Amino acid sequence: MSTSSNPMYFDCDNHFYESAESFLRYLPEKYKKALRFIELDGKTKMLVNGKLSDYIPNPTFEVVAAPGSTVEYLKGNNPEGKSYRDFMQPQKMHPGISG
Repeated sequence: MSTSSNPMYFDCDNHFYESAESFLRYLPEKYKKALRFIELDGKTKMLVNGKLSDYIPNPTFEVVAAPGSTVEYLKGNNPEGKSYRDFMQPQKMHPGISG
């Protein structure tokens, strides 16, 4: 098997950007109060069991990371020690992609 000395990187984790309502749609009734969406400083955030969650920093997906913006991080090209999120270049979601 041959290998390339200059491999190409691409995002292949199949993210889907869903509407906020889709997080709640199929939850069993007993869990429906565990997840809430709130407005905080003009942004929509998630509360999980009454605690603010930043796991999904933007649950509306109106702004997402631009494709390829984290390639240098994934290649290990990070001499300044920036975080993964520091590499993300925000871009407005293309209309029609979000559920």
